[in-house]
Amino acid sequence: MTFTPEAILTILGMAVVTYGMRLGGLLMADRLPQSGRWAHVLERLPGAVLISVWVPSALSSGAIGIAGAVATLVAMVATRNLFAAMIAGMGLVALGRYFIGA
Repeated sequence: MTFTPEAILTILGMAVVTYGMRLGGLLMADRLPQSGRWAHVLERLPGAVLISVWVPSALSSGAIGIAGAVATLVAMVATRNLFAAMIAGMGLVALGRYFIGA
């Protein structure tokens, strides 16, 4: 296996950007609001990003993807356990794809 100089530079550039983002987050953490409206918004931001990725994926998977999303939501509301909710959703999708072929 050989790597071209462009591939190596791309990988190194991606590493610099990735670790730069992490370092920037650490350096900026003290300057973020600890209370108030913006603190509340920042607390909810990871969930909003996750949902913006998760919903289109579930919808593009058809009926079994939507059923898996519903199962995940129901399990999360019922158990308040993220791991259990993920297992419920993935399990339903896996079973549906295995038995129905969806």
